[in-house]
Amino acid sequence: MDINDLFDGIMKSINQFADDIAEQRLQEKMQESGRGPENGGKNAENFEAKEKPGMTDFPKME
Repeated sequence: MDINDLFDGIMKSINQFADDIAEQRLQEKMQESGRGPENGGKNAENFEAKEKPGMTDFPKME
């Protein structure tokens, strides 16, 4: 094992730790906002796109 392998291993460990922390924070935010899977995304309906009349009626290009 040379020094580059050692540093590669250290960087992989640091990146894994950072990913774990980011995932934990995301889960906490989802629980606080009520959009997590535990409560069925009770606030999700507030963020659904509402279709407006005429928004999908584009003139055809010829």
